[in-house]
This record gives sequence, structure tokens and C-alpha cells, in this order.
Amino acid sequence: MRVEVQKWGNSAAVRVPAPALKDAGMQVGQSLELRVEGGKLVIEPATESLEDLLAQMTPENQHGLALEGPAVGAEAW
Repeated sequence: MRVEVQKWGNSAAVRVPAPALKDAGMQVGQSLELRVEGGKLVIEPATESLEDLLAQMTPENQHGLALEGPAVGAEAW
């Protein structure tokens, strides 16, 4: 599929058609990694480090303890 690079402020933008976005398993608003590889632009879903994920935790979005009950079976903690 052919798309066109367009000016967007002081940058450039490429509009990604919805079917291509869906086929790539991506969605609007998702963070992406962009790099140049062999003279080509490569766009992939961004992966967050554990440190980044933990930094997003707040008292409002923390879950309660998952292991509050007694051990069941051969479990020990």
C-alpha cells in the first residue's frame, strides 16, 4: 500500500490506514518505537521496562494482595 509523507508542524507524518494498523496488531494512542534500519523506517510496539511500569503505579490503581489466603496443596510461603 502506498502512503505519502506529509508535513506536520516542524516534523513529517505518515497516515496509517486503519486496516494496516489492525493487521499489525496496533491501535491509535499506542506507544511505538521508531528506528532506521538499512535505510528503512521500522515501527514496532514499544515495550516498557519493569521500572517504567512500576512508576505508573498509584494507590488508586494498585490491587489488593493476591496471596492473602492460606496455602493450598503443596504451596509454601
